[in-house]
Amino acid sequence: MQVSYIVALLALLAVTATAQPFLPGTGFLPLGNLRTTDNGGPYNISLLTVQANEIKGGLAAKQNFTDKDIVHFLTNVECLEGLFDTWGTFGHGFNNNLTLGGPTPIGARKANLSDAVRPFMEEVALNEQGHALFTRQAGSDLPCPPIDFTGGFNKYFGAAYNLTGNDTIESKFGAPFDPFLNDECYLLSVLSLEELGATGNKGLTALLTNPVIANGVAGLATSATAQATVQRMLLWERRNNTVYPFNETVQQVFARISALRDSLDGPQMDDQGLVNTDPRTIAVPDYYVNMIPTDVRGLTFSRTPQQLINILTLGSPDGVGVFFPKGLYGAINKPTGFNVSASGLDSFPSSGAKVASQLSTQQIGTLPGPMLPPNVTGELDLTQSLTGTLDNGTAATRGYTIIPPGMPYFSNASQVAVAYPLQTGSSNASSNGSYAYGGRRFF
Repeated sequence: MQVSYIVALLALLAVTATAQPFLPGTGFLPLGNLRTTDNGGPYNISLLTVQANEIKGGLAAKQNFTDKDIVHFLTNVECLEGLFDTWGTFGHGFNNNLTLGGPTPIGARKANLSDAVRPFMEEVALNEQGHALFTRQAGSDLPCPPIDFTGGFNKYFGAAYNLTGNDTIESKFGAPFDPFLNDECYLLSVLSLEELGATGNKGLTALLTNPVIANGVAGLATSATAQATVQRMLLWERRNNTVYPFNETVQQVFARISALRDSLDGPQMDDQGLVNTDPRTIAVPDYYVNMIPTDVRGLTFSRTPQQLINILTLGSPDGVGVFFPKGLYGAINKPTGFNVSASGLDSFPSSGAKVASQLSTQQIGTLPGPMLPPNVTGELDLTQSLTGTLDNGTAATRGYTIIPPGMPYFSNASQVAVAYPLQTGSSNASSNGSYAYGGRRFF
């Protein structure tokens, strides 16, 4: 009896020693969702391709630009976000002339917000006013540029519905989109901009040489990320509400917005919907809730100024249009060389400011020196190849289609065993004390 107990204990320890992560007190659990395309996939832990390409893009974006140029660029985007949030929440623009003489945005007015949403948006608006104040304290003397809320959001959301030429939201759906109409329309509009600020500010921290300004911009990035999480939660609670005039749910509309943004910043996947149905890219919890867009390691994404300009002007080569009818002020005002790939790790482009595109692991090859870490314990369990393919370029992979919890891809899920007594009475526990899940059995 004692021998069999020791053998069983050693077998359990052998399993737990090779299974990661270790979660004490929770019995035998399926890891299930934390996996990418395959061992050579776009988020392979051993290659860190996401960050490598963010570095490449950042170094290329830095070409010929000073810290003050970057602060001036920030003025444009913080005026856009801050004025939209302030007008929509409070019904007026910046106090104390933070605009430095800039005009009132086209279509600016107070949004019809419920008591359940207004307090959260008041905090966001005050934070965004603070972001605009930071740009002034950091040395920006440029006024806020002309901004168009009415035309901007109608063109932006129209692009998310693939409207081109003379087709408009009004001609297709019978009425224009009003970003101030109600909770759903306003939150969708706010978040469509908020996450550009979050990823863009994070990307700027690597471009700045002044540590004081870089530290402040890091604060902008973390603040914007927290604000976006609040907005995602508010939208998640309303995800099944219908959005006027599209006659689609909040979840579906934001899936389109996410797909649009992702299509305009290069081929890398760095945008996600409210519901993540594609477990090849990030960890997928029950019900596919996705409050914090990250890669499979929980790292948030970065964008360069040129990528943001390309998104905010819908690919306008001169950086004019959509939200900025007269363009952005300052030296960083175009998506210059957006589709040109620059190495960044070994040399700068010969001329101009060029933004790198995300490369595949095959194109990147082996990264040099300290950027190539040793093998990660449990890595193979975290990178399972999946049956079938999904089109990463569509809204469907960002939660447009509701999929029941536990689907898809559980047939080849990874598992993890932990040192905790088996729970009795489980339908998954067999008569001989083993536990089976996803085709694998632990003893």
